[in-house]
Amino acid sequence: MARRSTGGLILELVYQPRRSYGPTMDSLAHEIRDEIVRGVILTVLIKHRLEWITFGSLRVQVQRGQGYSLEENELRFHLAYLGDSTRGYVENKSLRASRGATDFSLVRATARAVDLLDGRIAPDPGVLF
Repeated sequence: MARRSTGGLILELVYQPRRSYGPTMDSLAHEIRDEIVRGVILTVLIKHRLEWITFGSLRVQVQRGQGYSLEENELRFHLAYLGDSTRGYVENKSLRASRGATDFSLVRATARAVDLLDGRIAPDPGVLF
């Protein structure tokens, strides 16, 4: 910090380092965590041999697989990511017509998810096994 007086006016110069030169460690850690969570989700679903399992059961098994809690809406986000039309690694269906019935929705891995895990298709940078 430098102070300079010019007449009755005092100028104060304060050094402020540039805030970001790219991704921060926190953002990189968050990205890697998301990639790992997606890998755990697919691994759990593939272990069920492409059979349907409930959303609640998946959530419990994913939490056990990664060792810390996973919010319901975070799991929903990852399932949407994995199930979008360009990836197609998971399918889900609701047993009820209401939107909030996540405990009554079913989820399963697709054959494409198995191919990803087995290395028969190119690695997905958004999923880490």
